[in-house]
Amino acid sequence: MAITFKITSKTGQKAEGILSWPEKGLSDVAVSGPYGNGYIELGVYHAKRNFLLDKQPSEDAYCDTNNKCWFQRLDAQFASTRTEIGIHPDGNVPGTKGCVGLNIPNTKAWYDAFFAVSPGKHTVVTVTEEAAIV
Repeated sequence: MAITFKITSKTGQKAEGILSWPEKGLSDVAVSGPYGNGYIELGVYHAKRNFLLDKQPSEDAYCDTNNKCWFQRLDAQFASTRTEIGIHPDGNVPGTKGCVGLNIPNTKAWYDAFFAVSPGKHTVVTVTEEAAIV
């Protein structure tokens, strides 16, 4: 099973695109950046089930409009100096510090899909961009 974040547009340090997990029937709009070091680096990541973290509603950057608050850490499979990169609801101020933020009101299906991965296992996440993006 594999997840893809396909960047379809960039403005400065902000990237927008589609996060999809075909095997789970999931495909939604998402954003990365423009805060921190900007949008997520292109490449392959592992989303380990052991690093699906529940967050508190007080951590509203990780919450959807239904107060489902979570963070799925991504581990780069290439050399990177960036840390604390993940997938989560895009709560509070629009945009992220390099994570992939889901721009949908209810992210429970995504959380449940990550939760269904067996403990100790991971899902591959690939970040790409459309060929026309410069």
